[in-house]
Amino acid sequence: MEDEWLKFKKYPHIGRPLTRHKDFAWIKSYVTNPEKITNHKFVPLLHRTLSQRKYRPAKNAPKNRNGKRQRSIGDKKQRHIYFPSHLDSIIYGYYSHLLTKEYEKYLEDKPYGSVAVAYRKIPLDNGKSGNKSNIEFAFEAIDFVEKNKNRKLSIIVADVTSFFDNLDHRLLHKQWKYILETNSLPDDHYAVYKNLVSKKYVNENELFKRFQDKLIIERYKPHDTSQKELKRKHVSKIYNMRHENVVAFCNNDEFFDEATDLIRVEKPFKSLIRKSLSKDEIKGIPQGTPISATLANIYMLDFDERVYEAVSEPSKNAYYQRYSDDLIIVCDREDENYFYQLIKDEIEVKANLNIQKEKTNIYRYELNQNSKFEGGIVLNDIVDYNRQLEYLGFMYDGQKVRVKTAGFSKFYRTMKRSFRRGAHFAKKAYTPSDSLFETRLYKRFTHVGSKRRLKWLPDPGSPTGYSRSSQYDWGNFISYLNKANMVMKEINKDDTILKQYSKVWNRFHEIKRQTYNEINVLKKNAH
Repeated sequence: MEDEWLKFKKYPHIGRPLTRHKDFAWIKSYVTNPEKITNHKFVPLLHRTLSQRKYRPAKNAPKNRNGKRQRSIGDKKQRHIYFPSHLDSIIYGYYSHLLTKEYEKYLEDKPYGSVAVAYRKIPLDNGKSGNKSNIEFAFEAIDFVEKNKNRKLSIIVADVTSFFDNLDHRLLHKQWKYILETNSLPDDHYAVYKNLVSKKYVNENELFKRFQDKLIIERYKPHDTSQKELKRKHVSKIYNMRHENVVAFCNNDEFFDEATDLIRVEKPFKSLIRKSLSKDEIKGIPQGTPISATLANIYMLDFDERVYEAVSEPSKNAYYQRYSDDLIIVCDREDENYFYQLIKDEIEVKANLNIQKEKTNIYRYELNQNSKFEGGIVLNDIVDYNRQLEYLGFMYDGQKVRVKTAGFSKFYRTMKRSFRRGAHFAKKAYTPSDSLFETRLYKRFTHVGSKRRLKWLPDPGSPTGYSRSSQYDWGNFISYLNKANMVMKEINKDDTILKQYSKVWNRFHEIKRQTYNEINVLKKNAH
């Protein structure tokens, strides 16, 4: 699709929002002009920390009467995400598009061209339309295990420590030149590279506090719902920004006039000066920009080639796949140490990264005396049959593939949170009814919204009040489970994954009843 890199985002940032209708022509002309990008003034990234609660059983946790281990809340997992401004995001998207073309062209005739699977458009097999997702990639890895059940297998699943945060700048620069087949980066590419590695950013909370009295919001014009206009408004809490339809914190000029003191950057930048000051060398690129994923694949080219060569040796007959910073190797038991040491050396020496020990697991599977294929994780050289292979959101016990329970836990937490949010607005005095906006909840959390549907938008000029659009509802978590069940059925031979979500409908209505009871109690107390 032409110009698919030209995507208009809607999140609030520094600078007024851009629209396809008004800005398409000048943006395309600007972004595709190397001279413009060479001299472009990039806006600082917007930094946000995402926290994810960990609710897992400890290794030695006692079991309840159903045989499940008691869970406890662990330390929150934090991810640091950086959002570029709207124009900068399109620039990164365009250069990602250029590099992806060169990357795919380079891999065209390489035998290891299909081992790196993340952030790429890899067509489905057998002439089917569409591209592969993590479901198909997980299937391919587990299918290799299924077809080699006659062997004593070891499966190594490794995770690179803070992958994006630790990319070596010199190696990234070298690989960038390599993929472009040049001895020196063109000035426009170097401008993009330099801005990425400098990682200048502003914390979202600090930017909000600075401009919260005059945030830029979007509203319909008075007595005219066909047109919108931008206004200024005070917003009391940062989590109210979405409800107030805030489209920007400030203009570009306002930021550089009033808030440059909020810009954070690691100084000094040069490695020699940092070394003299006993400081660690600056590493990494921001996670969250449209170009980050493409650069990660380019960075790992040499690693992919070396590991693929090793697994492809006739004497090894092993399997390798890498999904961003997660990689899996399936090999003979006798080759387990060889491959573990290989990936450790290649990651640490060649890629200048580290393997995350606590997230690097080895599993062993084999046929038992009853010809049942079984196994589990290896702990202190002993197989624990209670913990099975986990990869790309799936779990495999030697017989069946299931979606990890962590995926369902997250789904139910999101469901509860959405009901609480609906209850919050239903309790307000200005709300004319006790409605939880059920249609939205049904579409998001049940099979009602699981099918891809064309959107019909309100249209006063239409006889029905609605007109056909070019937008789609893309489904929900149930859609994902249906697809996973269909793909994994070749291994499962039944609807194992469908059975996993058989209680979703009842759980949804249980939460719905509890929420309405809570609203009714509060309304009675108010009267």
